[in-house]
Amino acid sequence: MEQSVKPSTEENFLYYAIKYKTALIATLVLLISLGAGTFFWVRQQKVNELEAAMQLSRIAPLLDVGEYGVAINGKGHVAGLKKIAEEYSGKYTGTPSGNMANLLLANAWYSSKEYDKALSVFKTVSMENNDLAAAALAGTGDCYFNKNQFAKAAESYQEASKKADNSALKAQYLTNAAKSFQESKQLAKASELYTKIIADYPGSTGAVVAQRSLWQISGNL
Repeated sequence: MEQSVKPSTEENFLYYAIKYKTALIATLVLLISLGAGTFFWVRQQKVNELEAAMQLSRIAPLLDVGEYGVAINGKGHVAGLKKIAEEYSGKYTGTPSGNMANLLLANAWYSSKEYDKALSVFKTVSMENNDLAAAALAGTGDCYFNKNQFAKAAESYQEASKKADNSALKAQYLTNAAKSFQESKQLAKASELYTKIIADYPGSTGAVVAQRSLWQISGNL
């Protein structure tokens, strides 16, 4: 009986190279194109980030003095947060300064008591830093809280606490969530959360607030 001889690895490679040479060439060209495209994209992103950072630096002083209207819309040759965010923010194509502009835009709307506008922007914020991403979620909670939508506020605050890396921020956001439950008369949930904050984050400002709030509602449980 004849024994079948298995082709060598080199023979297999040659076979597939000949059989699929058109596809391989096309793939190679595509990879080279993607490599060149990535290079130019990265370079353009650096240029965009520099421009966004420069524009954002002109807005920062306006936020410091509470000139939210000008900060949002800009004035003269100074681009406002709205324009900077439109041009330089985004989940995949945004720059760090552009995404920061979007977060500051949401905060500016919130500080102007334009809670619906702030809410819509907070929901589009994309930040790589977990604490900044958590700040956007907490901002969403703040908007819901001021719109008396306490269940949604509590949910947003709890998401912010999970997202944050900083333990003090985690405690603060959970305290806000508990306060939302308290405002909606869900005292059992509020009490449970206050107790958790005291146990998980002892010595934090959030724990101090939680302890005081727990005393306040203890007689109503």
